[in-house]
Amino acid sequence: MSLKSRLVGTAKRQVKETLRPVLQRAMAPSRTSIPASHWGLEHRPGQGLCLEGVPLKELTARWGSPLHVVHLDALKRNVQRFLAVPPGRAGGAEVYYSYKTNPVPGVLSFMHGLGVGAEVISAYELWLALKLGVAPERIVYNGPAKSEDSVREAISRGIQLLAANHAEELAVFSRIAAEVGRRPRVAVRVSTDSGWSAQFGTPIAGGAALRAFQQARASGHLDVVGLHAHRGATLRTEGELTGFVESVLAFTDTLHQELGQDLEVLDLGGSLCTPTTEHIAERDWRLNLTFFRDVPAPDPAASLSIDRYLALVVEMVESHYARRGRKRPRIFLEPGRAMTGDTQLLLARVHALKQGEDRTWAVLDAGVNHAECVRNEYHQLFHVERPDAEASRVYTLVGPICTPGDTLYHAKRLPELSVGDTLAIMDAGAYFVPFATSFSFPQPAIIALDGGKERLLRRAETFDDLVTFDAPPAEPARLSG
Repeated sequence: MSLKSRLVGTAKRQVKETLRPVLQRAMAPSRTSIPASHWGLEHRPGQGLCLEGVPLKELTARWGSPLHVVHLDALKRNVQRFLAVPPGRAGGAEVYYSYKTNPVPGVLSFMHGLGVGAEVISAYELWLALKLGVAPERIVYNGPAKSEDSVREAISRGIQLLAANHAEELAVFSRIAAEVGRRPRVAVRVSTDSGWSAQFGTPIAGGAALRAFQQARASGHLDVVGLHAHRGATLRTEGELTGFVESVLAFTDTLHQELGQDLEVLDLGGSLCTPTTEHIAERDWRLNLTFFRDVPAPDPAASLSIDRYLALVVEMVESHYARRGRKRPRIFLEPGRAMTGDTQLLLARVHALKQGEDRTWAVLDAGVNHAECVRNEYHQLFHVERPDAEASRVYTLVGPICTPGDTLYHAKRLPELSVGDTLAIMDAGAYFVPFATSFSFPQPAIIALDGGKERLLRRAETFDDLVTFDAPPAEPARLSG
């Protein structure tokens, strides 16, 4: 490296070091953390953070680290809130959990036992729902890549709703229905001006969605009972929700006026946020990376709650149909992250500490292989043993994978860390498990806490598990002579 390059690099470091404390004071976010009590955690002297009276640090001693912990009481509360009938309303909504969000059989079975159905998007998820004993009439099948075998299975079983993601699927549904000799209950997925479109749904704008309904109704083999719409983009405010629902309701009027189609089912999908997580804005990410400015924490009270979400949806649908003198359809909801996101946490240990010029790197035994979502979402982090100690030191928290991309928190103020300390990453119940990989390290165990009792939901992977499906190695070649 040339002298000029070294001088420039030194100057940049000095500027950053000078500006960091100034910017940290001048631009400090109003909220940089969420209290542990929000998740039902309590700090007990000598035991650290506890959940239902169980010290979290003892869980990793018994079950290993990393470790997923599912809080069943929190999950039960979320389920009950989704299934409630809002005050003053004729009915509530029918709830079908989004399997892709957290496909842990023990978690899914628990929700099914409380009255939640299954929303599946693949042949595997359909198979899993049936294997878990979900009645066919409690299954909704969505997704853009349904195999013909799975469509045949869904039609043969008589599932509640088979949704055509795009108009081209309708011909496949009709052909297989004719072969099976059953008329499936079908919905057409539409896309509005807000949220996902691309490969998802048929656009309302331009008349494509109306033509898709015409095509579906023209088939003599399909029972067209519903409309499916899923915003995709996270719903965090009332305005985002009402704008989306208004667009869908306006299209139901078009269906009634143009085709005489009165829907039995109005499926409004999911997309409701987890109040304690939020996408990290580009500006906040850069300020954190360069100047160690704390990433702002979301305000749970400012986010759309399950109760308010449900009340708004039901009120809008009931009022809309009442004003037009038409029968209110059944309302289907497909929550994912809002149902399970804040009911699970990931425990990890500090494996090593590496001192740098301006911060300390803490190497954890969990990284993007177990917590990929943390790279672009705010997830509260707690020091399990010393949660109330002053957060006086800046750490860059990285995982065990040999790539600079395995960075979970670029600049995080924490109490002084020691090798062997336990950290808790909150809100691990949405997309942590399905996005995880076994990149050089096996997957962790998943346990449930239920009334202070621990129950294994999934054992930790072993090295043998990682090569289970590989053919035995061939005999090594021998050199002649």
